Amino acid sequence: MNIQQINNALSITDYLASQGIQPVRRKGGDWWYVSPIRPAEYSPSFKVSTKLNRWYDHGTGEGGKVFDLALRLHPTGTIQETIKSLFSQFFLSQANDVPGLKQGERHPAKVSQNRAHAPEPGITVLDVQELGQSSHLTCYLRKRGIRLSTAKPYCKEVKFVIEGREYQAIGFGNRSGGYELRSAWFKGSSSPKDITFVDNGSGTVCLLEGFMDFLSLLELKSQHPDKSNFLVLNSASLTDRSLGLLRQHQGVYFFLDRDQAGRRVAESLQCSGVEGIDCSAFYNGHKDVNEYLAARRNRARRHRRRPGHL
Repeated sequence: MNIQQINNALSITDYLASQGIQPVRRKGGDWWYVSPIRPAEYSPSFKVSTKLNRWYDHGTGEGGKVFDLALRLHPTGTIQETIKSLFSQFFLSQANDVPGLKQGERHPAKVSQNRAHAPEPGITVLDVQELGQSSHLTCYLRKRGIRLSTAKPYCKEVKFVIEGREYQAIGFGNRSGGYELRSAWFKGSSSPKDITFVDNGSGTVCLLEGFMDFLSLLELKSQHPDKSNFLVLNSASLTDRSLGLLRQHQGVYFFLDRDQAGRRVAESLQCSGVEGIDCSAFYNGHKDVNEYLAARRNRARRHRRRPGHL
């Protein structure tokens, strides 16, 4: 069973229940939880869409599928360990005898089997426009600490459809014509999935995992711009595709997430002969560049609001 099959077969709500995590409230197809991937909070801000089988944490701006969630809940586990754990959980959900099943309820095995054979909801891009036309998308960027002027040269406003319903998101293009898609409620990507290379004609390159970190780094460098190239993986699973480009540069600078996944990327590259310089010390205490930027902007706003501040 591979990662895509696991994402198709296993319900996020079932997986959370297996971890002892229950929703605080349900509103239609949206189930709300106290975030299981952040320190305890008072108001539930972690949403699971049961229709899309996707999760989104409004506190961090992260989201994804069940496999992404498993990696966040158990960051010390390897990819193979996570696959094995979710594989076991899938078969537990197929058990025929479920104690306490009420009359009239659908058996969990029936639900999971249907998911196992149903194709993953596909994303079809309908239209691509210049970023800035939709206020809720620019508002989302501001909440992440990113100005429209920083994002506009690299991002688009993408209209797409999932299962017959239209949505809009910020789109970050990759080298194969696909888009990473982000909004306040959605995190996904259109096909084909690939890395993104920003070529400024430099002999050095900055390596990042996601495009929000890339835009955040541009924000932080805005007062001290340089001419480095940038390579955005768009997924840690695409690390191998970066090797050829990274080896063409004299200097490689890592701006990777300060977690197990980021360490795995760095270790994989080093094993492949790419010697990079770890530049994550400046955002020590934060998961990634964007989290550091958002925290710095929040501190600045609180300072401006202090009584007597001119």
